[in-house]
Amino acid sequence: MKKLLLILVIFNVALVVTPLVVAIPFITQTPTLLAAGHAARSLAPAVSAASALLAVAIVVRSRSGWSWLALALILIAAALSRVNYLEWVFAPASNTEIAAIGQFGDIRDDDMVIGVVIGGESRAYPVRYLAYHHMLNDRLGATALLPTY
Repeated sequence: MKKLLLILVIFNVALVVTPLVVAIPFITQTPTLLAAGHAARSLAPAVSAASALLAVAIVVRSRSGWSWLALALILIAAALSRVNYLEWVFAPASNTEIAAIGQFGDIRDDDMVIGVVIGGESRAYPVRYLAYHHMLNDRLGATALLPTY
């Protein structure tokens, strides 16, 4: 039973950690790696629920201290599989302010920007700001924008 609990813990933790590893900016995100992260994210809720039920049955039978720890780890993985914890790592941009280029003091001549012009109005989004948040909800006139990087 200890081996089964250990396998369940490792499998559930792997399902929760895989999407996080795939999202690390310094890892090359290949189609196979992205598919693995998506599959892990999709499977984790069902697998963790089944694992938790099995772990509860094992804990009730064995009542060892190690089995309680395994159950706790599986329950933590089950809880994390049901929330978007990637938003904790890559916090969405909020409370953004718009400023004229002359009033924006934190931009250098060599900064890259993503620029948009609609109906004579323009907006520039510094790439180094978008690199952290990856996207920003904005409006330019009546048009909704979602610049991404």
